[in-house]
Amino acid sequence: MRNCSPSVSKYLAMVGMVGMTCTAFANKTEIQVEARTKRIPSSVRYEFRRNVRPGAMVKIQPAKDGVRTESWRVTYRDGKPVAKELLETKTEAAQDAIFAISRSGFGTSRGSFGRGKVMILKASGYHAMVTGSGRTALGMKAGYGHVAVDPRVIKLGSIVYVEGYGMAIASDTGGAIKGRRIDLCFKSRGQAISFGRKQVKVHVLRSAS
Repeated sequence: MRNCSPSVSKYLAMVGMVGMTCTAFANKTEIQVEARTKRIPSSVRYEFRRNVRPGAMVKIQPAKDGVRTESWRVTYRDGKPVAKELLETKTEAAQDAIFAISRSGFGTSRGSFGRGKVMILKASGYHAMVTGSGRTALGMKAGYGHVAVDPRVIKLGSIVYVEGYGMAIASDTGGAIKGRRIDLCFKSRGQAISFGRKQVKVHVLRSAS
């Protein structure tokens, strides 16, 4: 005969069954079906659309996380799991958020980009003619679609999308561009002056390696 556990002995004493063996309580087996879920995170994509004006961004699909659900048959003996069997797996795929953006003269063969990070930076404008050599820090010809950054914040060579400006490559630096600042190159001095200084939302689309 098996001795009772303290908790069972206490119960037997309460109901006046002191001295009874625990044979009836031993090796209790239960089978349960349990569901286990795991979240599938969604991501963000940017796609070029012809009907989007330069510098604009239009959300055309919201993000929705996916779910993977597994159904298991679990066998318990004396309250402890001793065996399990996978019965079924169901997967609801994640839906990425999609933002439509304008190519606005930016040359690339890619039709879409993923998101690196998004940040708010203090922006100013400059004209290519004030850069001296007319070349950026990466040796590219300065012009619209090139921006100066602090490489400690955004790596040189990164492709960014600046809301209110458009696609650009982080190809330049500047003595005054330190920390969370960005300098946007414009086609004319008048455009640069008109832009002034303001905060902008910058989407880093592809980080330089």
